[in-house]
Amino acid sequence: MSISPVDSSTTNITATPEAQFNAAVDKSKEAEMSDEEFTEALITQAVTIGGQFIIMPKAQEMLNEAQSSEDDEE
Repeated sequence: MSISPVDSSTTNITATPEAQFNAAVDKSKEAEMSDEEFTEALITQAVTIGGQFIIMPKAQEMLNEAQSSEDDEE
């Protein structure tokens, strides 16, 4: 039984890896960013990564401390 893809604009799945790569390169050329847009996207991703790797572990540590001190009070 064949199933049609949800997004009909996708490339053919049975295409060769080279054809898939070329399609991806062509698609990236269509959606070129200006230097300002690229810089803005880069900063946004850096802030996200900083939050995940710096802020969240510290927040988890503080939460664990708060929970352990609550256990001591009981």
